Amino acid sequence: MEMYIARRKSFQRNMEPGDVAIFQSAPSLIRSNDVHHRFRQDSDFYYLTGFGEEQSALVLTKENAILYLRKRDPERETWNGPMLGVDRAVEALAVDEARDITDFKKDIPDLLRKKDRLYYMYGRNPELDLLIMSTCDQLMRRGRTGEFGPGQILHAASLLHEMRMIKSQEEIELLRECAQIASDAHIALMRSAKAGMHEYELEGIILDSFRRHNAVEGYPSIVASGKNACVLHHIENNRRIESNDLILVDAGAEKHCLNSDVTRTFPVADRFNGPQKDAYEIVLAAQLRAIEKTIPGATLDEIHNAAVRDLTQGLIDLGVLSGTLDENVENKKYIRYYMHRTGHWLGMDVHDVGSYVKDGVPRKLEDGMVCTVEPGLYFPDDEQTPPAFRGIGIRIEDDVVVRGNNPLVLSEMIPKTISAIEALRGGIHAERV
Repeated sequence: MEMYIARRKSFQRNMEPGDVAIFQSAPSLIRSNDVHHRFRQDSDFYYLTGFGEEQSALVLTKENAILYLRKRDPERETWNGPMLGVDRAVEALAVDEARDITDFKKDIPDLLRKKDRLYYMYGRNPELDLLIMSTCDQLMRRGRTGEFGPGQILHAASLLHEMRMIKSQEEIELLRECAQIASDAHIALMRSAKAGMHEYELEGIILDSFRRHNAVEGYPSIVASGKNACVLHHIENNRRIESNDLILVDAGAEKHCLNSDVTRTFPVADRFNGPQKDAYEIVLAAQLRAIEKTIPGATLDEIHNAAVRDLTQGLIDLGVLSGTLDENVENKKYIRYYMHRTGHWLGMDVHDVGSYVKDGVPRKLEDGMVCTVEPGLYFPDDEQTPPAFRGIGIRIEDDVVVRGNNPLVLSEMIPKTISAIEALRGGIHAERV
């Protein structure tokens, strides 16, 4: 629990004596009728507590941490498994006090009474929003009696999401584990893919590999063969794979409420054909240069713009675009073939929290930040695209820790050079023969 204690203490150091902060667990969501989705804790709440149960809340003051949670219920435990319970929470979670969650709403007036400022994730729970706002109003109306409540309400993200942007060494090691789990799945899939299979069969390999490591999907896995690779969020995964296809797989594992986010593209055959190889080399070169630029002082905008120029020059060299590099970049002619950003923050959320702009300008990278680097090229299957490239989609994505002038690629274990991929695929074909 030391990591969670340190996070709470860090948040509390930014609080004043008259401040209070309230965080709530994620709601339980219905999948259909009376069947629930697998519960996933709210990232902010888990960041501060390491507690995975629903129906809980955390209250922080400058000095204390109070956790509200459910009492143990033998009947509920029979159906859904063990609960921590109020009696064991102080020792298990290293909080100052534990209370029954059924008292939480009743306690709101006392929690807010004579507090100057409230940190709260407003907008997420309308019912709690209304209770807190009305309680603040009632307390302020009692000023003649000496009562008062928070006159200022700040979104807790203003502090917490800044904290979450810089990963501790413990977090980086846990993110490395998530990347390793994803790597095992990608390599297993690369070893198994063959013509005649369906995309969903490869998705099954991913899920099997994740669960073998007690992890789950960080997001619905994309297994896109042939022209499906040009659909950025293709998750139906139902096409029959053909022998001349490329397969684009975007799959990341979640464990400890942390995520990996990795993409690889490889041929069903033992080798890339000519157009596939030409396009792949452009994306790989752009990605490698973008990773080199993922250093302190750079910005994600600068990395993206550099990747755009590399990819655009490659499209010109292929004869897909005509004109000069500057003309094509300025007029955004590349967007037909590259329409997304080159990276995003990564952490407890796959698209992690944290501002991309600070003081009105793109935010500079700092040691301990973690982002993806994921350029791609996607050639629509239409008459505007040269025939040799129609239906080709390529993306290469890695998880990168900003670490001085030597970025740490957490997902480097997965083959991505043409020679490494062809060696793997060729070896598999040789085994089958």
